[in-house]
Amino acid sequence: MTNNRILSARIALATLLLSAFAATLPTVCAAATAAPTAVNDAIGQRLFAEERASWDLAIKREATAYTALHAPDFFTVGGTGVVDRVHSETSAMDANVRFDRCELSEFGIRFVAENAALVTYHVKAAGLDHGKTFQLDSYASSLWMKRDGKWLNVFYQATPASNR
Repeated sequence: MTNNRILSARIALATLLLSAFAATLPTVCAAATAAPTAVNDAIGQRLFAEERASWDLAIKREATAYTALHAPDFFTVGGTGVVDRVHSETSAMDANVRFDRCELSEFGIRFVAENAALVTYHVKAAGLDHGKTFQLDSYASSLWMKRDGKWLNVFYQATPASNR
């Protein structure tokens, strides 16, 4: 056998093995969403309510009920970076921040695993932050996970909305 024929045989064998291996891998960019069911609809409505409650509890500074919605490993991501649970919750309870208006809308939900759901929505708010007025117009996302039979918020992130 010549070197070219040996090389061609090896390439053919490698291609065959790679094809067989690749067929067992999941598609890289496939959307992984659970099929909508009545159970998922009920969970989605519950998580929308929990997300609204989270905002209301923070605005009213009801710390015990607010923090009970968070997993021990809860964290947030914002303009200043990654913030751990303690600092995030402390910031939410800041007595120097007052909300005069807070509107949550455009709720969506994506089940990313059996016990994990990503809640997305639009938030518009206004008020005073340490004596300065603020306007908030952002898209938010919260990852909720069911742990030991209870849905808990694990992650929150907000992105400022561009002019629509």
